[in-house]
Amino acid sequence: MALPPLAFTNEDICQWHGRRDPNWVYETFGVRTRHTRYDYKHDRLDDLDEDDLVLEAAKRALKDAGMHISDVQVILFVTLTPTTVCTPDPACILHQRLGAPANVMALTHIAGCAGTLNAMMLATSMIRSGQARNVLVCAASSMSSYCKPELKDRIWLQATIFGDGAAALVLSAERGKEPCGFSTFHMHTEPGRDVVHKKFGGSKHVPTRDNIQEVLEDHFVIDYRSVPNNINQAFTRLHTEVLAAREMKEADWVLFNMSNAQLQRRWLKSTGIPEEKSFFNMEEQGNCAAASLGLVLHGFLQAGLHKSGQTALILGVGSGLHSGGVIYRFP
Repeated sequence: MALPPLAFTNEDICQWHGRRDPNWVYETFGVRTRHTRYDYKHDRLDDLDEDDLVLEAAKRALKDAGMHISDVQVILFVTLTPTTVCTPDPACILHQRLGAPANVMALTHIAGCAGTLNAMMLATSMIRSGQARNVLVCAASSMSSYCKPELKDRIWLQATIFGDGAAALVLSAERGKEPCGFSTFHMHTEPGRDVVHKKFGGSKHVPTRDNIQEVLEDHFVIDYRSVPNNINQAFTRLHTEVLAAREMKEADWVLFNMSNAQLQRRWLKSTGIPEEKSFFNMEEQGNCAAASLGLVLHGFLQAGLHKSGQTALILGVGSGLHSGGVIYRFP
């Protein structure tokens, strides 16, 4: 994992946008601190960008796995905030900076909070088909890159909720005698329920002299009021669907991307799952969008909470609207 060096408390953020108060932020979203590229005290962007963060996370993941980049056959890079549009491909930038050989495939997946789960499904399919032995799955988010002081009245909730960061993990073929790894992935796509929109950045709406002011004011428009319903419906459906498919009553752990920690705590309670069977990092990191699930998995594994043979129900929901779930059995 990798986080920007700049960190800001709820007090810092509330002083920046002048809305609400620090206690309201924590009680509503479960955030106390977030690391961001944007400097909310001096209204400027740090030179460290998303490509730098994902490079650091990738190097750490390879080191933890005891591998060199030449041991990997595929690099999958998930982001909703790429440093470039169209070209050069962000995954190819990472490929070059890692010094990967030409026979290592690099692929970018543009997605939000459910993107890491999508990438893990692709990686698992590649491994089981024999296309790859080891896949480097990376995810990064830099939502604060779009912050501007003149837009604070429009994006104050974005600044409040989101943090920046990157995560990476290496998925490999099973080597032990006991069955472990991922079960069948259960994935859903519901465009009619998407809550995120950004007008510029693609080929449909291009900057011109006539719309330059609109371009400068462009930002992520998020329907925050629809987020709770999307999370509750997706998690409840997937919790039932994934466990039923494996003929399981429950998993030892339930792990998910951090969208709204307080909302997700209430969902656990309503489902009868003790909070102790999950893992939360939103208090220190905020909602890191595409990188969120990867950061949760990294933190959970680093904490050493699991035991051999235990299972984790992994859930994800995010812009698209994409959602998915899978059972993972620890080796």
